[in-house]
Order: sequence, then structure tokens, then C-alpha cells
Amino acid sequence: MDYTLLKTFTTVAHTGNLTQAAERLHLSQPAVSAQIKALEKKLDVALFTRTASGMMLTIAGEAFLPEAETLLQHHHQLDCFAKTLSQHYIATAELGLIHPAPPEKITALTRKILADNSNLQLHIQYGMSGEIEQRILEKQLHGGFFLGPVTHRGLRNIFLEDIHYSLICHQRDAETILKDLPCSLERYAWIEMSVVSSSRKYMQRFWRQHNISPKQQIVCDYPQTIIDLVCEGVGVAMVPEHKALSACKSGKPIVMLEDYRQTLPLNFIYLDEYAADPVLNILKDGVQSIWGK
Repeated sequence: MDYTLLKTFTTVAHTGNLTQAAERLHLSQPAVSAQIKALEKKLDVALFTRTASGMMLTIAGEAFLPEAETLLQHHHQLDCFAKTLSQHYIATAELGLIHPAPPEKITALTRKILADNSNLQLHIQYGMSGEIEQRILEKQLHGGFFLGPVTHRGLRNIFLEDIHYSLICHQRDAETILKDLPCSLERYAWIEMSVVSSSRKYMQRFWRQHNISPKQQIVCDYPQTIIDLVCEGVGVAMVPEHKALSACKSGKPIVMLEDYRQTLPLNFIYLDEYAADPVLNILKDGVQSIWGK
């Protein structure tokens, strides 16, 4: 079975969209469409139904997908093994990190991975959840941390823990805000992260839930700067609870509004195709050991 055709098929199946699949495969949309047609002709069966909203798997396509994924896993496993035959081979683990992940656990994870695998090079890349997800889908990372539910069909996940978020404001604004909740929150600038952050999506859901329409929004992708801006009275923000508590303990002039909290799941995610990857399994074993899964 042609690896290229299988890879194109699974990518279209996972995205449900020819344009998105073409971008991920670095091909033109007509080329992707032609490869799907070639595979359907080879198998003599329709794998997709073309709809106005995208590409939907047929019953045959649904049955074929897990078999194709298994073949791609074996292909990747063979590729990994072949690399180890090189005289100069050095294994490198590419790990994606997001700021809500508890720093003490990340430190413990790093120590364990390096202690158990002395010849492994560990490369930790920072990003926001959407960026980490995209890098994993593009095979730039073996795995990484992700905040929120995992919905992409091509990804697997390990649930680690719930991350609690707290709404914070400057001390001098707390009394005024508390007198007229939630309406008072509309009168303040909201400091938030950009759209590639999972917390941004849940922030918008929070606004809808409480019927809040902020008059001013500030986008800032650096977590510590968000807290610093609140400390200067620039606005309010929803931040990981452990960061808010740390700021309070260090004497920062902020107040945590206890009635307005959110909880988001922290997951470790990886590409289905990499399920048998030995380097990924090192990361998975470390993550499961530190988080007690």
C-alpha cells in the first residue's frame, strides 16, 4: 500500500477538509484531491462523501481509517528503528510546554527523563496550546501539554489534572467590583491571551455565561506580564490559580475574586501515528510517573 496515499487519506479524514489537509501536507488542494481519487480507484470503494462543509468518511472510510493508521504507525516505527542503525545516532525528544503546567512537576519530569535516559537529548519548546497542537500535527514535536478538551481526530491524549483559573483585579478596585458583580466587570479592560491559547476560548465562554461584554480588551501572550499589568491597575485577568496565589504571597497588590473561577483539563497529547515511537514512550512514561497515572 502506497504510504503517500495512506498519509493523505488519514490527514483528510482527521481534518475533514481538503484545504486544511493540503496545508498540513504542503501540497496543493488539487493534488490532495487527486491522491484521494487514486486511492479510491485502487480500492474500488468510495472513502469520502463530498459535502458543502467538507469531507465526510463513508462507512467504508470509517472502517478503513484505523487500519490505515496502524500501517502508518508501523511505517513510523520502522523509520525510527532504521535511524538507530546509524553510527552517529543520538535520540532527541521534542517536548511542547505551556505555561499553566505546574513548574515543579515539569522540573521533576525533566529530571526523571534525563536520569532514566542518559543518552537522550531533551528539547523543550514553549508555546500556547494551539501552537503546541499544531507543532505536534506537523511532526515538529513528539508530544506536549495541552489545555482543554482534545477534539482533533488524529491526536491521542492522557488526562493529567484540572488546572484552576482565578479572576484577579487590583486591590483598590476590588470593593467597587464586588458591589456590582457581574456588571462591574464590563467597566474594566480585560487582559487576555491570543486566540491560539485555549484559555482565550474559555474566557469568551465565561463572558457569555455571565452576560459580560468587555468594553476594552488587551491581548498579551506573556503570563507574568498579564499579572504585572493587573498589579498596575490596568485591568482584570483570568490567570492560573497557582500563579495568582504566588503573586499574592509575594505581596503583589491583587485580589482573587473567589466566585469567578474556571477549571480546565490539562492533557498530554501526541500524534496517533507516533503511538509506538520509542522516544514518545519515554516522554509518556515520564509524564505518567510524575502525574501518577
